[in-house]
Amino acid sequence: MYYNLPYQHQTLMAASPSQQPWTFDVSSLIVLISEDEERNYRLSRRSLLQCLTAAPVVGLQNYVRSYDLLLEPSTETYFSPYGVKSAPLRNIRLANALKHNKLLEDKRYTVLNIPATRREQDCASRSSEILIACWTGTTWLLIAGLLVAIHEVPGTTWVSYATCAAFTGWSIILRLIEYFNVVPAPAERRNVHESDAPDAVFIMGRNNSAFALKGSRKDVKDWTSCGLMYRDAPCGVPSSVWQGFTRMASLMVLLFIFSAVPNGSTLDQVAFIILNAVAQLNVLVGQRLNSRWVMARLKKEEDSRVETRTHVYANLIREFKDAESEKQWVDASGILPRTEVWKEWKERVVHDEGDDPKKLYRVVSDDFESKSKSRSGSSGDMDRFVEVKEKGQ
Repeated sequence: MYYNLPYQHQTLMAASPSQQPWTFDVSSLIVLISEDEERNYRLSRRSLLQCLTAAPVVGLQNYVRSYDLLLEPSTETYFSPYGVKSAPLRNIRLANALKHNKLLEDKRYTVLNIPATRREQDCASRSSEILIACWTGTTWLLIAGLLVAIHEVPGTTWVSYATCAAFTGWSIILRLIEYFNVVPAPAERRNVHESDAPDAVFIMGRNNSAFALKGSRKDVKDWTSCGLMYRDAPCGVPSSVWQGFTRMASLMVLLFIFSAVPNGSTLDQVAFIILNAVAQLNVLVGQRLNSRWVMARLKKEEDSRVETRTHVYANLIREFKDAESEKQWVDASGILPRTEVWKEWKERVVHDEGDDPKKLYRVVSDDFESKSKSRSGSSGDMDRFVEVKEKGQ
């Protein structure tokens, strides 16, 4: 049945669905989520196998933006008892390992040691590398299964093939470009004084928790201070050209996705959602495998539960008592209140290592309180003596 509509409405509805122009549907952005997770995954320096996973990146729009993000440190700040200084943690890979392994969760105290040789670290992390290889193979099986399903299920069109191939293919190329062009900033070891001398850093957690990393001075510097940088001229091509190419190509892929997916069939859109689900899973699994690899390269010296922040202070002071005798790092770090009670407690907690830090603090506090009362009583007795003497005169 036809109704008498204004001419302009008749013109708009006259074209058949096959003749209507394609539309640009920005609502397709809803399938591109977890941009921050992808950013952390990028900054954690993916391995070559992880770059070859058959899964798209999450939040492709993140790759269109400036590479200034490479200069951003993590939100954690460490303090060095031997260097008596604090600085932001620039190794995002280590920062992610702290987060995913919950090393700074409430009431947890952890001490890790960096093995002296690179060979020892490589042997310890071999099992993690095998898991990464298995996950890479799994992603290829998943994407192959998706393509077979697209071919066999009726109702899919070329949109499914095109979007899956373009999105996944460009993601692999993009990760490989960043793998070879974005590298850790070189550590100037020749400028490190006494590079083999012992060093350490610690990070205070939110609530009664702390993490400490020990090793030689050069190793601690490598694990904490080396952020990422874009190489000046990879393959003889200026970095600005590489960055412009990846950003422009990512934008073109985004425009193609946002225009093709909304105009495909319902099954085409379902296939694209499944593809993005694989991408989400790849980021989650990849970050945890990266964190496992990092933790495998470090030796765990202590991992205990502590009840109060006083216990955390005591563990750190006892752990780095040698540095305290030379550098007085406790006062420089400001972890303890600047009172006479805490000053006395700091001295006694090192000598009385078997005593409970909280009970020891109560003992020291009671001693100061009794001394204060004693001084007040002596002062009162002296005042009364003076008063009686003046009356006798």
